[in-house]
Amino acid sequence: MIRPVSVGLVVLVICASVAGISGSVALATTGPAVPSMAEPGPTAGDSAATIDPADSSPFVSQETQNFDNTTFEITIHENGSATWTFRHELWFSNEDNETAAKENFRTFVEEFEANETGLYDRFINQSRLLTQTGAQETGREMEATNFRRSARIEEWPTERGVVEMTFTWNGFAAVNDETIVAGDVFQDIYLSSDQAIVFEAGGDLAFRSVEPDAEYAGTSLEETGSVQWNGQREFVDGRPRAVLTRPDGAAAGGGNAGLIATMAGTDIVWYLVGGLLVAGAVVAAAVWYRRHGSATDEASGPTGDGAAESTTAAADRDGHGSNEGKPTNSDDANGTAALSDEELMTDEDRVVKLIEENGGRMKQVNIVDETGWSKSKVSMLLSEMEDDGIISKLRVGRENIISLDGFEPEATKSPFEE
Repeated sequence: MIRPVSVGLVVLVICASVAGISGSVALATTGPAVPSMAEPGPTAGDSAATIDPADSSPFVSQETQNFDNTTFEITIHENGSATWTFRHELWFSNEDNETAAKENFRTFVEEFEANETGLYDRFINQSRLLTQTGAQETGREMEATNFRRSARIEEWPTERGVVEMTFTWNGFAAVNDETIVAGDVFQDIYLSSDQAIVFEAGGDLAFRSVEPDAEYAGTSLEETGSVQWNGQREFVDGRPRAVLTRPDGAAAGGGNAGLIATMAGTDIVWYLVGGLLVAGAVVAAAVWYRRHGSATDEASGPTGDGAAESTTAAADRDGHGSNEGKPTNSDDANGTAALSDEELMTDEDRVVKLIEENGGRMKQVNIVDETGWSKSKVSMLLSEMEDDGIISKLRVGRENIISLDGFEPEATKSPFEE
């Protein structure tokens, strides 16, 4: 059973087979011949091939055995970078021997996560080549960073093996004053019937338009968090394309730049008038104080150190001590305000406490709602916590289930804990 995985991105596709479970890899090209990226029949220990961008073909296709579908998930951030995740799925129920296929995949998972296999090395090299070529095509500075990998067995809705490889593409989208535009790096993209491309709006971004029309959940494009294009289809250069906006039309520079952009859309005369009125009021107050302030101070009796001494002496005569210099319930021994337990907590502590309050397990989207943090901050924080072994993630459809140790669903447990 061979299913094509053939996406042309910029001038090269990053689609690799899972070594050890996928069998042989065949490369086919249209147009001029190109150097082979992988020899047929790779194993987990193969080394990656180095490819010169000048030698690569405008269109490269690759055939991968046994993967039932592949999704290219691209989360676009406000600074123009994008988090790319290549998600490959193998449905065990589609195999002739489901039990053998599952055991074979478990063996692969152990090797893939423990060592940097040839598959992962090729992914890193090809990702870097993609950004190099994209920089040449667009004139923007680009770089591939933050490489990650994972493989696991998911049980819902049907038991299947999942392989994910991720990197950050810096400079992926064009950042303008009010918009982020993604898609100009794409050339000659073809999606086969078992492939899909997903754009996700990172942080507080919102979709303004997409080309061509895409599938999304919700009542309007502006309210959805992601859009998806499914194969089998072919795109013209620069497509798929998405235009995203910042919340409330904030400008790219943020801060003062956003304020200036807002003022530009109003009558600036009123701002100048308001500033003059405030300045006039300050000058008038200063003149009044110079004329009348000193006389008022003298009439009000002793001030400063003398007043403090008189007050202290009177308190001593009445037999009442002074509280001056003594810490109150809200102060520490140094007289500074004491910090609450909540203020001393780290972001990781807050997430752990929140999950504990929800029974040890909750959806990632609910963590975003409860903390009020951006989706991108929560996503990066949870990834770090997962790397540190604090939490575990289970992908259910388009959602992630976050669990503390001991509260994981069966799908997140190690295949060796049986």
